[in-house]
Amino acid sequence: MSFIAYATINCLEETFMIAGTDFTLTFEAFEEDGLTPADLGGATIKWMLCPYGRTTYNILQINGTLTGLSTFDVEISASDTLALSGKYLQQFEVESFFGQKYRPAQGVVLISPAIPVS
Repeated sequence: MSFIAYATINCLEETFMIAGTDFTLTFEAFEEDGLTPADLGGATIKWMLCPYGRTTYNILQINGTLTGLSTFDVEISASDTLALSGKYLQQFEVESFFGQKYRPAQGVVLISPAIPVS
């Protein structure tokens, strides 16, 4: 019987942000050995966010921007998170130059509500 360790799937660091703030997530992709940087040349990246435990829909989807051979950024604008607060799950999907899609990792995002300015 084969299995996947929970720690392997949830390998992205827990991320914290305040709603209504511009935020940049930076990722580095590795081959299956976890050491060799993956070649993302020609790939497209989609980053998704959904309420924790409710993966049947995403509330936010943003295209990633390649910044190097194995790195990419996701730019989250203040307006994207203005109405959000709570615990969320993030995943990203890599589509290779040849059309192969895979989701190598996921992690938790905690969003604190913005305190209103009076």
